[in-house]
Amino acid sequence: MKTLTLAMTGSGGTGVVALGEMLLRSAARTGLFGILCKTFGPQIRGGESAAIIRFGPRPLASFGGEIDLLLVLDWTNFQRFADEIPLKPSTVVIGDTAAGARPASIPEGLSVASLDFTGLAQKMGSTHSNIALLGYVAAWLGCDSAQVAASVEQRLHKHSEDTIALAQQVALAGAELAGTTPIPIEPPMAEQYQGEERWLATGNQLAGLGALEAGVRFVAAYPITPASDALEWMAGKIESVGGHLMQAEDELAAVNMAIGAGYGGVPAMTATSGPGLALMSEAMGLAVASETPLVVLNVMRGGPSTGIPTKAEQSDFNLAVYGLHGDAPHVVMSALSVEDCHHVMAWATQVASERQTLVIVLSDQFLGQSIQVLAPLPTTGFKAALLSPEAEPPESSQMQGERYFRYLNTDSGVSPMAVPGQAGTAYTADGLEHSQAAIPSPKAADHELQLDKRERKLQSLADSDQWGLQSILPNARVLVLCWGSLYPIALEAQRLLQDQGVIVNVVGVRLLSPLPLEFIQQSMDAVDQVLVVEQNHLGQFARYLRSFGLSFVSYHRPGPRLFTPVEILQQVEGLNRA
Repeated sequence: MKTLTLAMTGSGGTGVVALGEMLLRSAARTGLFGILCKTFGPQIRGGESAAIIRFGPRPLASFGGEIDLLLVLDWTNFQRFADEIPLKPSTVVIGDTAAGARPASIPEGLSVASLDFTGLAQKMGSTHSNIALLGYVAAWLGCDSAQVAASVEQRLHKHSEDTIALAQQVALAGAELAGTTPIPIEPPMAEQYQGEERWLATGNQLAGLGALEAGVRFVAAYPITPASDALEWMAGKIESVGGHLMQAEDELAAVNMAIGAGYGGVPAMTATSGPGLALMSEAMGLAVASETPLVVLNVMRGGPSTGIPTKAEQSDFNLAVYGLHGDAPHVVMSALSVEDCHHVMAWATQVASERQTLVIVLSDQFLGQSIQVLAPLPTTGFKAALLSPEAEPPESSQMQGERYFRYLNTDSGVSPMAVPGQAGTAYTADGLEHSQAAIPSPKAADHELQLDKRERKLQSLADSDQWGLQSILPNARVLVLCWGSLYPIALEAQRLLQDQGVIVNVVGVRLLSPLPLEFIQQSMDAVDQVLVVEQNHLGQFARYLRSFGLSFVSYHRPGPRLFTPVEILQQVEGLNRA
């Protein structure tokens, strides 16, 4: 499969991210698939930005590696993206004549051309050189004017008709420039496609969709990059399904509001990133102790502290798995691709509801903010229960005289949950340890019984067939084991290795805690060597696996550079040489 990777850079206001989105949308209308990775400076908004798009004839879930075509609207601070935009000797560079001086970091010998996109736009009374560049590149990709015009209109729908019409004319002029000054690279070819109109969605949007489809009807939000996109998307959708989103004054208020909604029987969630998750830890302990359903989506970024808020990393693993005080069993899941953000959030919503527990879902900046072209997704079938005060009275087994046993010690560990207003079910719910009847208790027997019960109700989850995704090949001698956004990258490495005659299996772990140890052990036992890969400095997942007695080779490094399939391929080759 021939794919091609473009990068676009510019300073704040040049509109490279908007250009990337319109280009991706136009290409999708021609039948191409693609994925767009947005990258910003640490100041998040108003500074330099870049967009990296990979196009191909079939679905793409990972960034390939080196750049084939670099498009430059502005060279300012380009060096800040040098790690993320790896050039190669054959990279073609096309820049606006107004882009400024080419930085010394651009290697000599590259094919470099300068075209006057700014002048082209200005001749037509526009300041949007990015639209002229859009028309130029879209024409090279085979997009017709109607497809580009539709993308421009969709992007500028809040502007006047005159503004949209002018932009469409500028794009058309850019396309005409492509006829006289073509890009000297063969574009990827689309395969014939007759299905439904494809989706363009980010992982954050799909996470929100999965949550709403599974029944989340209350969201408490406090903005933080890169999770804010999920909350902003849900704010515009949740009322249409009968729910509500409230912006809180801080993360502590947000998570406590969500716990309050869960206590009232309404499936609820919040979303945050590392610093926010740390602030929420005490309240998450309340959700565990009170056995209140709660989903927390944590979109990871580089840390610690405010770290690198606009780049992806997998360094919140320890915080998610170990970060609660006391013995506080809870569930931790990871999204294995942009598309899987939809699936995992729906599953998390159901698990939180049926097991009355906290579920933390780990995504990252790459999954959350990248835009992927994909076929329409069916609903997952996961559903959370919406509890009502009008429910049936509690069964006799849940009662002792007039007292309702909220924390009854059942075989499954899941106790009957009532909501405020339900007849005969008044009980105390707080962070104190309690008896089965929810009476605050300092007794050792009550403490041990409730600790056992809260742990027991999660253990069977490790047997779930949703625990992960696998790509198993006959006669494989090596297993690449990963989690989160590295899964589609490892899959592409698997295909590259197969082309070289090296057969490997790939397993992506969706359920991180409780660990599906038996499934993982079976995958390991089927091969001679195991390579665990992850994107953090300490190898947090590897250390966790070793605590279960597992043996393997660990490869880990921090962000912000994105992992590439070639990088994993080289690590597997290193195993074979060892």
